[in-house]
Amino acid sequence: MSNSAEILIIDDEIQIRKLLEIALGSNGYKTIFAVNAKEGITLAANHQPDLIILDLGLPDEDGQIVLKRLREWYKKPILILTVK
Repeated sequence: MSNSAEILIIDDEIQIRKLLEIALGSNGYKTIFAVNAKEGITLAANHQPDLIILDLGLPDEDGQIVLKRLREWYKKPILILTVK
């Protein structure tokens, strides 16, 4: 199955990133990963992904602040995935 959609996953947990990579990749989605807020915002700006999956518990910045910063210019869907 081929899909041209690109999904950015911003999450510092390796297990979550691996799970999402396997699940989304098996359905043909291209995934890119960021392990912190700074990297996530940079990748979102450079790649303009079709969807962002955002963890609220990031090591360098609160995910809710990241969400607000992304929403200043990113208009595509953002899914929140968190244990909070």
